[in-house]
This record gives sequence, structure tokens and C-alpha cells, in this order.
Amino acid sequence: MNKPLKWYLRRHSLLYKIRFKLISKKSTFSDMEDMCYNYINPKNEIPSIYFELNQSIFTETDGHLTDLKKAEKIANWLRNNIKGGPGLGNSSESAIRKMINGEGGVCSDFAQVYNNFCVINDLKVKEWGLKIITDEPQTKGGHSFNEIYSQELQKWILIDVAKCLFFYHSALSLPLSVSDLIALKRQKKEIKYCEFNKEITADPKRIKELYLAMNSFPFLITNYRNKICDYFLTKLNFLPVSLIHGILFLSGNSYAFQFPLDPINNIIQRPVIRLIPKRNPMQVLEEIAK
Repeated sequence: MNKPLKWYLRRHSLLYKIRFKLISKKSTFSDMEDMCYNYINPKNEIPSIYFELNQSIFTETDGHLTDLKKAEKIANWLRNNIKGGPGLGNSSESAIRKMINGEGGVCSDFAQVYNNFCVINDLKVKEWGLKIITDEPQTKGGHSFNEIYSQELQKWILIDVAKCLFFYHSALSLPLSVSDLIALKRQKKEIKYCEFNKEITADPKRIKELYLAMNSFPFLITNYRNKICDYFLTKLNFLPVSLIHGILFLSGNSYAFQFPLDPINNIIQRPVIRLIPKRNPMQVLEEIAK
């Protein structure tokens, strides 16, 4: 690697680290309960391409789907129609176009576009990230996923769109929220995951490294105003993405990373994680009632 390129990479890596610290805050799960992407991103500010593509996801017969089924159907459509590839970091409109055209898409891109599909389908949604302290190249970049609110179950549900996963405590439990998963992790309880797309198979080792490792910490992405971020990412697309996000911060338009207080202590042992067969979460209520 030549010297100018090394300098460039070091420089932008440092900018990212500085920006990450500046926009990181501490909060509680209780405080974060009502933080929602939808509240600051109304339907009329979502790019029109999402409404066009949405007609391919849902048909007229899908009018009475539960929130969880809607969330699952959007995720399945994205994973079945996007092969993935390099990270994009583009505006939400440019990102979905490139992803559909087979030009890339990593977990953060999936989480980004998933937010907008949830908004136009009246699903409350959040976007989360995982900060992982490690020297392992494959895991060092962390991971992105979402949470949706199920009106039927009256709770937030963690959904990993890129890997098409839900998490459970046991066969007779409801799908877990992020706070549920963290609480079970602290208590060293068994955590199970369920794959809901037969075309996507998750690596158990990878799931452990991302979600259950002692050096893995979740953070909620808040104050992400899609219309504003799209504007900056489009108008300044000749600049490196890290610089554009720095400009967003300096202009007072930046999002924030909310880390739950009382992070998992490193001495806590990793819980067990197992794969369970696909199941309909709505059947759980009937099973519990018996």
C-alpha cells in the first residue's frame, strides 16, 4: 500500500472514531422505549421509489396481516431480491436502487432501507447497531439490525433483516426485544434464534460473536432524519461518506448513538444459543393460555 493511501485510510478512520464518540450518548431502555424512526420521518418524506417497490411486496390480500407478519414479509422480499455486496453508505433512494440492481448492500444498508418500508406500511421501527471490541477483521465492523413494534403482541421485537432472524428465550416465549435479549444475556439464560427465510442460513458462530459475545454492545440510532441525510449525501456525493457525516454533525443535523446504561460486565459468561424451527409467534399466545 502506498504512503498517500495509508495516510488517507488512517485519516478517515480517525475522523470516524472522533465522530462516533461525539455523537454517542448514554441512556436507559426505559428512556429509549418511545424513540422511534417514524416520529421524525413521516410517510410524505419517504422517497417515491419505496412506494413503487412496496406494490411488489404486498398484494390486496395482505390487508389483514399482523405487524410481525408485515415485518417478516418486507425482510424476506429484501433478502430474496437483493444479493448484497459492498457497503454503500448512500442516500436511502440511491441505496435501494443500487441494491435492487445488484450493486451492493451490507447489514447497515438493509437496516436503512428497511426503516423506510416500515414507515410506509405503518410499522413502528428502530435501527440498532452493535459495537464490538475486537481485532477480528470480520467482526470488527460491528453489525446493524432493527426492532419493530407489534401491536398484537404489545412489545418491541428484534429483527435481523440481513440474516432473517428472530430471537427467543424458549419454545414457549414471545420473540425477544433488544432489552429482553440483553437482560437474558446478563442473567446467563439460554437464548434461541429462529430463521424465517429458508433461502438464508445464518452461521451460529457468527451469531454468537455478534449478539452474545462479552465485548458486544448495542446502541440505538436516534434523530436520523432521512430527508436531511439524503439531501447531504446526494449533494455532497463527491466527498468521502465519513466527511459528509462530519458535516452533518457540524451543521447540527446529525443523528446520535444511544448506548443503554449499565453495559454488560465482561466477567459475565456467554449464554447458550440454539437454533429453533420456524414457528408462528402468534401461536405462542395460544400455547401459553393452555
